[in-house]
Amino acid sequence: MAHFYRKLLTEKAGRLRDLNTSLPVSALKFTFQKTTQTPELHVPLNHLGDTFQQDSSKTREFCKSLKQDRNCDEATIETKSGKRWLKCVLNKDTFISQTLTNRPRSKENPTSNTIVVEFSSPNIAKPFHAGHLRSTIIGNFISNINEYLGNRVIRLNYLGDWGTQFGYLALGVRLKALSLDEINKNPIKCLYDAYVHSYNVARDDPKMHTAAMDIFASMEHGTTEEMQHWQEYRAYTVKELEDLYRRLGVRFSSYEWESSYRMNKISHVLNAMKERGILHNQEDGRLVIQLKNRTVPLVKSDGTGMYILRDVAALIDRHDRYGFEKCVYVVENGQNDHFVSLSGIAHAFDLPYANDIEHIKFGRIHGMSTRRGQVVFLKDILHEAQELVLEKQNESPNTRANAIHNSDVCDILGASAVIINDLKQRRMKDYQFEWSKILQMDGDSGIKLQYTHCRLVSLLRAQASDMDVHSINCAVQYLPEAEASEIICQLANFEPVCHQAQEAAEACILVAYLFRLWKFFAQECNYWD
Repeated sequence: MAHFYRKLLTEKAGRLRDLNTSLPVSALKFTFQKTTQTPELHVPLNHLGDTFQQDSSKTREFCKSLKQDRNCDEATIETKSGKRWLKCVLNKDTFISQTLTNRPRSKENPTSNTIVVEFSSPNIAKPFHAGHLRSTIIGNFISNINEYLGNRVIRLNYLGDWGTQFGYLALGVRLKALSLDEINKNPIKCLYDAYVHSYNVARDDPKMHTAAMDIFASMEHGTTEEMQHWQEYRAYTVKELEDLYRRLGVRFSSYEWESSYRMNKISHVLNAMKERGILHNQEDGRLVIQLKNRTVPLVKSDGTGMYILRDVAALIDRHDRYGFEKCVYVVENGQNDHFVSLSGIAHAFDLPYANDIEHIKFGRIHGMSTRRGQVVFLKDILHEAQELVLEKQNESPNTRANAIHNSDVCDILGASAVIINDLKQRRMKDYQFEWSKILQMDGDSGIKLQYTHCRLVSLLRAQASDMDVHSINCAVQYLPEAEASEIICQLANFEPVCHQAQEAAEACILVAYLFRLWKFFAQECNYWD
C-alpha cells in the first residue's frame, strides 16, 4: 500500500523536476490526526529532491498538484525541529480501501540483489553458545527481511569443522577412548568434553600439545586416519544442530564447511597472491600479507593455513558461485578486527567486489544460564524456556486445558520468547539474560505477540473460513470509528517500517512496531477482556 502513495508523490514531483525522483519507502509515515479525524502522510521534504528545498514556487506548485488529485484532500509544507516536511491529508475512503485491500506480501523486486548472508556458523567441537545464538537469530532476521523485500538471499551456515582445535578433539577422543556409539548419543556435548579434556592435559604436558598439532597438520594434507572419524563427527553434529534450528524457525540454503578451504584445496589462491606480489615470506617460515596498518599472517610456520586465509578463499568461491551484490557476515563485535583484515586483503587482492563485504556486528548476551545458574548449551536454554512456559500456563486460570499439556505449544512460546527478547534489543547493545523479563505474559514479550496473533486468528475464524478470509472485500462505510482509522494507519506503516529495519539491519525497529500494533488492538478494540 505504501508503494501506491510513493508512486503518487514521485510521479507528481518528477513532472515538476523533469527527472525521476527516488523516494525511499522508509521515508513514508502514516498518522491519524484525532482532532480532524483524518489520515495523514508525512514525508521529509529532502527526500523529494533539492528543487523543493530551494524553490518555494515549485513547492507550492507541487502541493497544488497533490490537492487536485482525488487521493489527497490537502497538501502543505511544515517545519518541525528545523526540518521541512510534506504533510498530505489523505482521502479517507481511498486510504482505508488501499490499506485493507492491498495486503503486504513478498514481492518481485525489479532491482533485486543477490545477498549472501553467513550466520550462525558454530564450531563442530564446541557448544552452541550465546554469540552463536545471537548470530542465528539476527542473521535469520536479516535473511527474512531481505527476502520479503524481493532480494535473492543465500543463507549460509559456514560450520567450523577445521583448525588446530580438531587436533585436540581427535586426541581427546583417543584419551577418553570414546566409541562412535557414545558420541552419537549426545554429539556436541561429548565432542566438546573430549576437546576440553585434551586441551587441559596438553597445558601440563607439552608432548600432548605437539601430538595434537601433528594430528591436525596431517589432517590439513589429508594423510591421516582421523579424516574418516572427522566426517562422522560432522554428520552427528549437523543432525543435532538441525533440530535446534527447527525449534528456532531457522532455515539455510546451504551448509558449508571451513574444511572445504584447507591448504591442499586453495593453493591457487596463494599462488595468485604471490603473482600479485602481496604475499611475503617471514624468517620464521610464515606467509603474511602487509596491509596499511597491520601485518596479517595467512600461513603458519608449520605450513597450516590460518582461519582468515580460508575466509578469503571462501569469499572468492562464493562470488564465483553466486555472483552476489553483497556478502554479509553476521558475527559479534569482538571479531571486528578480523573483518577489517578480510576487507583489507580483498582490496589488496584487487577483488572487484571488495566493497561489497559487510560485517553486521552485535553485542553480547550476559548471564545466559538455567535457573540453577549453569552456563549451558542452547538446547538446555530452549528446554528450560519450554518448562517455564508450562509452569506459567499451569498457574494461569485463563489457560485452556488442552494447551497446558501440549509440549509443542510450550516449545513454540518458549522459543518465541527467547527470539523476541533478543530482537527487541539494539543490535550493538550488550544485554542481560533474565528469565523473568523474557517470559513475562504481559508487556513487550514474544509470548504476548504470539497470544495476540492467536486471538486475532480466532476472531477471523469466528467470522469466516481460512479461504474466505483472503477474499474478504473492504466496505469502507462500515468503518466510521476513529479507532478503526487509527489502527488502519498503524497497519499502513508496516511496509515503511520493514524498509527502515532492512536499511538499518535493526530488527528492533520492526519488533517495536509490532509491540505498538498489539497495544493498539488491545486499547482501541478492547478485545483483550
